Amino acid sequence: MVINNCETLWKDYYSKYRIVGSSLRKPILFEWLYDNYTNLYLSCVDPSDVLKLADLKTSLALVDVAVDDSCDCASLIEKNGGDEFSYEMLSMLYDIDKIASGVHTPTYSNLGENLYIKTSHRIFSDIIKNHITSLPKYQNFRGEFFLAIRNVAESMEFSYILNQNKVIYPFSQVIKNKAAATMVAVHSIMDLMCSPDFDDSELGSAISLFKMADIVATLDNAIFTWKREIIERDYSSPIISFALEKKLIKFNDFEKISVEKMEECLLPLLDIINDELKNTLLSMEVFAEDYEIKSFNASEFINNYRTYASDNQRKKEMVKNIVCL
Repeated sequence: MVINNCETLWKDYYSKYRIVGSSLRKPILFEWLYDNYTNLYLSCVDPSDVLKLADLKTSLALVDVAVDDSCDCASLIEKNGGDEFSYEMLSMLYDIDKIASGVHTPTYSNLGENLYIKTSHRIFSDIIKNHITSLPKYQNFRGEFFLAIRNVAESMEFSYILNQNKVIYPFSQVIKNKAAATMVAVHSIMDLMCSPDFDDSELGSAISLFKMADIVATLDNAIFTWKREIIERDYSSPIISFALEKKLIKFNDFEKISVEKMEECLLPLLDIINDELKNTLLSMEVFAEDYEIKSFNASEFINNYRTYASDNQRKKEMVKNIVCL
C-alpha cells in the first residue's frame, strides 16, 4: 500500500476505512490513540522506534475497531450479511500466520465482494506483511504475537456470541474474556520487537503483566463507552453485563425503557467498575514486585496506565465528540 502524501500510515489506512466504516469512527479517535501511543511504550524500546511503533499501533487499532464493530454493532452486521460477515472478519485475525506469510485469501463465501471485508483485509495484510514482519526482533516474538492476535479474535467472538444468544455471564468472566480486545498485550509485544536489550527469559512474566494491563484498559473503556453501548445494545459491555447479572435490568428492558432511564439505572455501577480498575492496578504492582522484571521499568509501565485511566476529562471530551450519538 502506497502512502499518499500522508505523514503516518494510519492516516492512509483511515482514508480507505472511512468509506466502509461506521460514521461514528471519526479521525479524531485515531489521532487521540496515536497521541496516547507516543507515550505508552516500554522503557526498553529503542527511542528511534517510538513514533514508528505508535503509527503501527494506531493502524492495528483501526483494524481492531473494524473487527469489533463487525461483532457487536447490530446494524452493521445486518447490513453486511449477518453471522457469515462477522465470522469472515474474525477469520482474518485467527489466520494471522497466513496473513503474515502472504497466503491468506478471504473467502467472502456468499457475501460477494463485500467492500467492508476487502478493505479491512487489505489494510490488515499490509500492516502485517509490510511493516510488522520488518520489526527488528519480529522472529523472536512471532509466536507470541500470533497468539495475542488470536486472543483478540477470541475476545470479539465471545462478545458476538454473548450478544447473539443473550447469555448472562458473571462480570469477572466478561472482563476476562473481553480484555484482549484492547490490544495492550499485542502492542507491548510489538515493543519487545523493537527492544534490543530485552531479556527473553522474562517473556512469560512480561506478557502476564501485559494481560493485566489489558484488563485495566477494558475497565477504563467501559467507564467511558457505556452510554453508546446502551444505544448499540451491546450486552457484552462490562457495565451492562454486570447489571444483567445482578438483575438490575433484563434483556427486554432495552425494548421498552428509554435510553435516559437505562443510563439512570446503570450510573451507580460506575463506582464499582472504577474500584475494580484500581484493584487491578494494585495487583499489577504486587506482580511486578514478586517477579522483578529487569528488562524494562515495570513501575513506569503500570504508572503509565494509571495516568491513562485517570485522564478523565480528556477522555470525556473524546467520547463526547467521537462515539456518542
